[in-house]
Amino acid sequence: MEKYLVPIGILLLSNIVSYGQSPTTPVTPENIIIHPGATLAVKDSTLRKQVRAWCLYQADSANYKKVKVHPSAAYFPGAVKAGALAITRTVNIQHHKMPDSYVPVLSRLQFSGVFDDNLYSTGLYAPAGQVITIRMPDSLKDKSISVQIGCHTDFLGYWMAWEEDWRRMPYIVRSNPLNKATVKVVSPFGGLIYIRANPKSEGWEGSFTISGGVTAPMFVLGKTTMEEWKEQLKNNKAPWGELMSDQMILTLPDTILQKVQQPDSVMALWNLIVAGEMELAQIPQPVYRPQRMVIDEHLAGGALHSGYPIMAHHSPSTGQFSADVMINPGQLLVPSEGGANWGFFHEIGHNMQNIDWVFGGTTEVSCNFFSLYMFDRLVGGRNGAHPGVSNQNTELMMRKYFSKGANYDTWQQDPFLGLIMFRQLQEAFGWESFKTFFRRYHELARKDPEGNYIKTDEQKRDLWAKTFSEVTGRNVAPFFEAWGIPISNTVKTELSALPGWMPYNFPEKY
Repeated sequence: MEKYLVPIGILLLSNIVSYGQSPTTPVTPENIIIHPGATLAVKDSTLRKQVRAWCLYQADSANYKKVKVHPSAAYFPGAVKAGALAITRTVNIQHHKMPDSYVPVLSRLQFSGVFDDNLYSTGLYAPAGQVITIRMPDSLKDKSISVQIGCHTDFLGYWMAWEEDWRRMPYIVRSNPLNKATVKVVSPFGGLIYIRANPKSEGWEGSFTISGGVTAPMFVLGKTTMEEWKEQLKNNKAPWGELMSDQMILTLPDTILQKVQQPDSVMALWNLIVAGEMELAQIPQPVYRPQRMVIDEHLAGGALHSGYPIMAHHSPSTGQFSADVMINPGQLLVPSEGGANWGFFHEIGHNMQNIDWVFGGTTEVSCNFFSLYMFDRLVGGRNGAHPGVSNQNTELMMRKYFSKGANYDTWQQDPFLGLIMFRQLQEAFGWESFKTFFRRYHELARKDPEGNYIKTDEQKRDLWAKTFSEVTGRNVAPFFEAWGIPISNTVKTELSALPGWMPYNFPEKY
């Protein structure tokens, strides 16, 4: 392996005050320092807009010669350690096209970023301001392949983060097309280096020779030995690295990775969790790519959110410690009254949601099918899963709701109230009925990939009641309407030949 004996510069930070400036230095997007101890406040709206615009410009700029190290990079995502050496490494990547038969089904997983470019890890980190040179075969230059530096793709310039004080720069990832044999790219923030390709594009294999990066720790389940992992940690100079399996990839800072002594056990358990949620969803196997999960100092919204990657908030300054759970997923197998396990199961569940069975008010409801399933299958039951599904709160919610009269608008306002209805169906007909129900939706998507069979909320409600009734052999339309969920007269007539069903003493009890 050829090495360039070029030490990577370490930013020297001194005399830093608010925004990282001296009292006489004008604050600009190019020199501002943002971190948890020096946030950019919501009230500074003009400066925030300037910083946001500068970050977006940097992300798209192809003029690598003018890119300089941004001082905020030393705080997040962090600087490489002293003594780091830039190297040249050749990485072989195999891009597999998503099977055509998968496309109609997976296209319905619209909360998962299902058609976002695959990210292929290289095991290299680009230091901030360092020129990275990528050489690839001429045969790949027209394949719409790109290089990405950085994994923290959340943009803080919209959604919830726009109303919060920023604890990092608002956009710190850059991507450049690899449309010629040699491409040079620089990031002002630095980050892990990835090769990107769209999952629906034709498959290819090629060797990418990357110069200027620093070796980053990368554990691959079934390939990396414990001795190799320990050696990687011992010699690591990069601020970020990854733990990988065929079901999940975790992107974590070195400070967290140094605590991982048994990465094989960690990733085996994550495999079990992801495979369990996919098993309930009846998603085609083998998976076309692993799920990804990345921790971040500041998210665009929430403590966790779904997508590719799933983003997890880890910020000691705000009391968020997602990374500690990610490297010790055994904590997810212990009841926590709505703690980390419910949250992680919930967000992976969003990635499993089929938009066809998500009708009004159920976006934050039906993802919890997967939370419940994980508690049933991995935790030993729902006791202590979340206060929202406790016996006491279930009884209180139902009494309050039915005392005022079942109403669809009211039902949509409380996800845990909405979940009760589906819990009743699951308790009566079992998880296997749900699996069959999900497979029926897959069949519909394969027959009509355009999704013309379901466009409106009424059609979604009707299809839910109709399909579940057909799967179970019982008419659940009256049950839906008892909850205040409107079902069309057409579907009620179609289902009238089936024997009716209602939970015992429901809704009379309330």
